[in-house]
Amino acid sequence: MSVNDMRIADWPKGLKQVTLAFLVTLTIGVSLGLAMVWISTSATPDGVVGHYRGDDPTVIELIPEKYPMPVKELLITTHNHILSFTMIFGVLGVLIQFSRKVPDKWVKFLSVEPFLSIVFTFGSMWGIRFVHDGFVWLMFLSSSFMYLSFYTMIFIIIRELLPLSGNNLTGKDRS
Repeated sequence: MSVNDMRIADWPKGLKQVTLAFLVTLTIGVSLGLAMVWISTSATPDGVVGHYRGDDPTVIELIPEKYPMPVKELLITTHNHILSFTMIFGVLGVLIQFSRKVPDKWVKFLSVEPFLSIVFTFGSMWGIRFVHDGFVWLMFLSSSFMYLSFYTMIFIIIRELLPLSGNNLTGKDRS
């Protein structure tokens, strides 16, 4: 059997179980990361700009609440996120190749698009910090595509892993 003939629905029960557990845990972790972004920036353009550039000194009369993100912290954040998201989307890109419920053009798009969004999302952090506040819109757009791709792939793969018409993860009959 070639890889082109393999389908998620045909995987052995154990492989389906570990894949489902991995995807659920991964989704929890990514969602908690999004919650952290929401809390630290209020998910607003001004909040994101303030997170990277610090408070506008012309508006603040006293000591600013937020300072510009230091280069060392920006490097660590960029490094960690690019590596981890590359691994996440690498695994999801491989898994989505075994989907038979989605047209090939969507599989190809979902397999490649997140990598572009990773570069633009985390590159725009540097643009916000050192070039112009307007990079926040690139960050919003690219991160929206990145997370939409993530949750779409998770949904598709889990949907194909879930028990349907006698194909279940426990190996027991439902009758």
